[in-house]
Amino acid sequence: MTQRTGSTTGNVAELNFNDVLVDLSSYLGRLRVNGSDAIDLLDRLSTNRLTDLTAPGMGMRSVLTTNKGRVIDLLGIHMMGNGILVVTSGAALRKVADWIEFYTIMEDVENVDISGNTFHLRLIGIDAYKRFPEVNNITNSSFLEIEISGSSCTAIRTKVGGDLCLDIIGRKDDEGSVRQILLSDMDERSLLDYERYRISKGEPAFGSELTEDFNPLEAGLIDYIHFNKGCYIGQEVVARLNTYDKVQRKLVKLTWQGSLCGRNLYSGDQSAGIVTSMANGFGLGFVRKIHAEPGTVLACGEESVTIVELSSD
Repeated sequence: MTQRTGSTTGNVAELNFNDVLVDLSSYLGRLRVNGSDAIDLLDRLSTNRLTDLTAPGMGMRSVLTTNKGRVIDLLGIHMMGNGILVVTSGAALRKVADWIEFYTIMEDVENVDISGNTFHLRLIGIDAYKRFPEVNNITNSSFLEIEISGSSCTAIRTKVGGDLCLDIIGRKDDEGSVRQILLSDMDERSLLDYERYRISKGEPAFGSELTEDFNPLEAGLIDYIHFNKGCYIGQEVVARLNTYDKVQRKLVKLTWQGSLCGRNLYSGDQSAGIVTSMANGFGLGFVRKIHAEPGTVLACGEESVTIVELSSD
């Protein structure tokens, strides 16, 4: 039988990530999608209403889904003056590009992988906005063109969990001078540290929570789904799950003592879910809705695992 504790806070370890820089150049991928039909095609392939992007500087996130409504990747779509910048997960870049190309038939659309020619730095914490106060006036996923050390860069407003972040993208040749300026009064953290940080914030990642094993509603991506837009690949499945409340699992934050030997979660002898990301004593996982309450204690092998909160809270 499922146990419940009296506390719902848990002991999820969170790193101090205010006013730090992380190099996401390899962690994320960057596509330039050109052509007069580019935004229309991307709109027909993903969950958000991208046709609302009508001017340079506008952006939004959207989920690329299979015809079964499962997650391919969570994309950042940014309207540039000379095309569309699509930010993907780094490991999903080829998969996303192939998916777009597969559905490009008569459309005027061209994919260009610009990942190797660009850098992608993420500044985390409210202090990043003090350096570039002009970005305070734009919405999440929107961007401005700014100059750093004489180099033209794209500054995208974003967030990880509830933390404000600023993504700086520019030409690879300019990376050294830009990093030198930014690191003059910021600390740099590794991708390993960033992985622990994003887990503590409940941020899903490709290959862990963003996979074809799960749908975007289970993964807490409802903010990136527009239920009144035109048709897209997988729409019927996603809409039916939402309309009839058929979502079976939820993404949650977890905490435990010791080390987990395995990933499967149980309530008594009944399967209750799976751990998808693990750090030192905390992680993320999908659990069946009946168990998805803060304070619920489940079993993973010999260890007890406690749900501390829903990751989308």
